[in-house]
Amino acid sequence: MKCETINLVFLTLLALVFTAGLTFASIELPRLVDVVLKETIDTPDVATGLNELSDYKTSLYLDHFHLRAIGYVSLTLIVLLIVVGFATERSGWTAAGALVLFLPVFGHFAATMFFLGGLGFLRLLWLPALDVSFTLFRLGEIINAPYEILASIDSSIGLNLGSKISYGITGLGLLIFFLGTLTWFYARMQKRDVADSWVYRLSRHPQYLGWIAWSYGVLYLPGENIKLCYGLSNTLPWLLSTMIILAVAMLEELKMKRAYGESYESYRKRAPFLIPLPRVVAQVFNLPLRLTLKKEYPDRKREIVAVLGFYTCLCLGVSAFYGGFVRLSDGKTEVSAQRVDDLAQILKEADNFGEKRRAAGELARIGEPAMESLIALLNDPVPQVRAYSAGALGGMESERVITPLIALLHDSDSYVRRTAAGSLGGTGSPLAIPSLVEAMQDPKKDVVGAAVRALGEIKHPDVVPHLIRALRDTTLGATGPAAAALGELAAQEAVEPLIHCFEDMPTCPYDVVGEALWKLNSDRAVDAWILGLKNGSWWYPRSACATALGRIKSEKGIEPLVKALQDESEQVRRAAVLALMEIGSEKNRGALERATADSDLEVRIYAAEALKRIGTGK
Repeated sequence: MKCETINLVFLTLLALVFTAGLTFASIELPRLVDVVLKETIDTPDVATGLNELSDYKTSLYLDHFHLRAIGYVSLTLIVLLIVVGFATERSGWTAAGALVLFLPVFGHFAATMFFLGGLGFLRLLWLPALDVSFTLFRLGEIINAPYEILASIDSSIGLNLGSKISYGITGLGLLIFFLGTLTWFYARMQKRDVADSWVYRLSRHPQYLGWIAWSYGVLYLPGENIKLCYGLSNTLPWLLSTMIILAVAMLEELKMKRAYGESYESYRKRAPFLIPLPRVVAQVFNLPLRLTLKKEYPDRKREIVAVLGFYTCLCLGVSAFYGGFVRLSDGKTEVSAQRVDDLAQILKEADNFGEKRRAAGELARIGEPAMESLIALLNDPVPQVRAYSAGALGGMESERVITPLIALLHDSDSYVRRTAAGSLGGTGSPLAIPSLVEAMQDPKKDVVGAAVRALGEIKHPDVVPHLIRALRDTTLGATGPAAAALGELAAQEAVEPLIHCFEDMPTCPYDVVGEALWKLNSDRAVDAWILGLKNGSWWYPRSACATALGRIKSEKGIEPLVKALQDESEQVRRAAVLALMEIGSEKNRGALERATADSDLEVRIYAAEALKRIGTGK
């Protein structure tokens, strides 16, 4: 007995050491691997999901390296591995397939904005689903509920553990896994057919329980996720891989029952499947099984598939609503006055600015029932509260909000003034025009820009002279917003001032002015873009001008675009080669052939695709 106790203590200490080491590895190893991959594998500087252009660039990259085909074939092989392993009762194959399906979750450690950059390349395995929609991955959002409950409890009792919760879950999973593995080895050393001691008294599958807990913790470990323009959730891969692991556990129970008969059946009645649950809760979980199969446990493979298929579909269906993938209403929420008061209180008193913003956002969605509470908060002593409240009022087309917002144009805080100006534009009320014109004299350039944009949003003929003045007066620093607004307003009297702007103003926002002229049906838009491609002050306006020339397939723009292939900025060269691809002229061939040797990966890919299209006549 003493020897057995010593062995158990030794095995426990060994499990703790391994747990600590692998918990650290779970946190740090993905980051190290991501750094190595970023340094060795060149990927596009593209924020997939940001707009149509970024998605187009992503598609070109995938096609150039045949990554789409690789992703589809890989997922097919993994699914076959899982299915064949289950059908032939090779549970190791199926478990391996589940692990591989989970691997893309580590993509959230990638410090890159391209969704396949760095460690994100693991997402290639799920490319067939991502091709349908990135939001498809939110069909597992219901699994966030336990973590959110833990975080809520943590916040309510004041522990403020934050990300340490995920560290704890990850470590706990590894500890359970090692304790289960060591107990299993200990049972084998004692020549026992069924491991039923120690942690096996609390779970018939502690290794799988440990894996599930570890992977759940990894799901919430703080990753880099910088510059992400796509809402890529990791919940669906975790949900599906976990369901497969549960299928493996059930399959192993069938094999154990066949091998050890009553011995294993007796153990199964004493120990819970995964975790100890109150009898009532366990009965609720088993209810579908008892109702459909009239038994406590599935004893055939097709029954395992049916049971887990039911629970998977249930989770997917609930997630569709829980994660906002499907909405039952038109977005206008009926709320009580108490809810409005509670949100207003959070906006006023919460210490965290993120909570304040979320409360303001919800009040904005509530709309008119929240209007008076938001107006009252415009007098709050905290500038952020005033600004968030003003921003929430911006979508309410009611004259009741005009006067309070106008008063904020004289606020001591420039952020508040800027937000108030933007919200006045959102109301669309001509009553705000005089005050916004006055705000164009604000000493802060960002406030002036907001006032000019707001005038454009009001879309009233009276704003046109003021926008033309803002276009001409370089001291205001609002030429770009004024030009954009004039284009949207279809103000023909602005054509000549816009032409003078790009001809005479060295700091002209050529891309915006050109766009405004194009909307006003002026051919001089092409001249503005060509001049901007040459003289733009930094890469962004030059790239925008190149993109515009390609969009309208300007023959006049070919020579400037060819010259732009020598621009010092790779961003401009990328835009130029894409524009030449759009124009598709045979005259571009020589320049495009030279571009295939460019130092930048994207330029080379786009040039090769452009040459291919010229060759096929597409």
